[in-house]
Amino acid sequence: MPLDAVFITELGRELDQTLTGMKIDRVHQPEKDTVVLALRGNGGGARLLICFGSGSARICLTRAEYENPAQPPMFCMLLRKYLLGARVTAVTQPEKERMLLLELAAFDEMGQAVGRTLAVELLGRNANLILVDGDGRILDAARRIDEEMSPLRQLMPGLKYRLPPKPEPGKFSGLSPLIRREMEWRGLPAEIESLDGLERTPTMLVEDGAAKDFTFLPILQYGPRVESVSYPGWSALLEAFYAEKDRVEHLKSRARSLTKLVRGAKNRAEKKLALRTQELAATADRETDKRRADLITANIWRMKPGMASVTLEDFYEPDSPEVTIPLDARKSPQQNAAQYYKQYTKKKTAREHLTALIQENQVEAEYLASIAAELDRAQSQADLDSIRQELVQAGYVREAKSKGKRREKPAQPMRFTTSAGLEVLVGRNNLQNDELTLRTARRTDLWLHVQKLHGSHVILRCEGNEPDERSVYEAACLAAFYSEGGQAGRVAVDVTQARCVKKPRGARPGMVIYTDQRTVMAEPKKEI
Repeated sequence: MPLDAVFITELGRELDQTLTGMKIDRVHQPEKDTVVLALRGNGGGARLLICFGSGSARICLTRAEYENPAQPPMFCMLLRKYLLGARVTAVTQPEKERMLLLELAAFDEMGQAVGRTLAVELLGRNANLILVDGDGRILDAARRIDEEMSPLRQLMPGLKYRLPPKPEPGKFSGLSPLIRREMEWRGLPAEIESLDGLERTPTMLVEDGAAKDFTFLPILQYGPRVESVSYPGWSALLEAFYAEKDRVEHLKSRARSLTKLVRGAKNRAEKKLALRTQELAATADRETDKRRADLITANIWRMKPGMASVTLEDFYEPDSPEVTIPLDARKSPQQNAAQYYKQYTKKKTAREHLTALIQENQVEAEYLASIAAELDRAQSQADLDSIRQELVQAGYVREAKSKGKRREKPAQPMRFTTSAGLEVLVGRNNLQNDELTLRTARRTDLWLHVQKLHGSHVILRCEGNEPDERSVYEAACLAAFYSEGGQAGRVAVDVTQARCVKKPRGARPGMVIYTDQRTVMAEPKKEI
């Protein structure tokens, strides 16, 4: 992302105008690489987000709510010790550096006025947050850097704070590659001085309806394929760009342990399925064992002890062809017959047992695949909590002790309205799918589900009337979008009345059978 020196200059000016004179009255660290400062002044309050994570480093004003840990990290406690009550005197940027300095006026333990600086280094993978005292010495850093990690620049408590080293001769860090390409496209030298005559505007680059990038001036090099959308402020631009990205990353982080557990269980089920399928194949010759036993029993009078094989007429075949049967020379003819009968019975019993186990493995693997699809579609912490509860009920996860903590209210199904005003309900997970299909839906409501893929159960409320085809199509598009086929071009969706959907006895959550369906080809477009 082009969070370059020029963008940071404009951002710093905005923050300086907003924050100067305000006091810090709360400090939180909701994530290991995120700090939120709550400030207050005569003109009201503000919250400052400082993120020093790789790939998402930024500083901006924010309105977003962040969930704080029950026990604040040590770095957060240190910031509270030195920053609470401190007043912002300026927000500055060292020349052409990708960083901002929050200059602060505070008081020490003796009540003496002291200066402090919060250095926000926005250096990509080396992003950091450093607290410096009035003498320029480091009080602490979010990421400590010792001599072994970097012989050029250490960031350890007690050391003098030094700015990041200048780039090597010939390398230019003031402009991002995007802006350098844009300057060349416009026929201007790729230098900061060339920007003096251009208006700097907070700009989001949007491609196919999705945020692609951000910068400080409209970008023309992509033509009509990429739209340049202006924002009212630099913080507002960063907040908008990272809002969806942070939400997705946060959910992925929270879902990681559940995803790992589900994938592990699914892999185990699939390995058992493959092994038992192989074992089942070994029972395919069981009838041959029985036939051999019958032939030996019928011809014992012709056989002698110590024979390694015997050739007999196979009376099971129309022409009674001769067949050679291997024998155990150490056993009598009766014992060889008994051995073949035993092998037949063992394989027959194993086949019945393995067939049942394979069916169980297939159902389990299919069920876990549906859970994995749910995790991919999860849109909130409530969705993850519902999936976790489903895994608890299924016996894959132990239920955590609540310790008096109030259980969160489960997420409700998603609700939409068709162009004709009909309500559409979309399940978020298997438990909710069951609730919608088996209890919420009326008999004459339409039930929709993607064909041969995992996805949400969708209910089109018909109020006892025949729905219009446009509403059916829009409901089908929702079923396609909230499924494994959500990235495809066209998806087959089955449609039937809710009364035609049944749940087999003992079936896993979300698994149903249905009849009297018709198929609609739908487009899983977010716009619909």
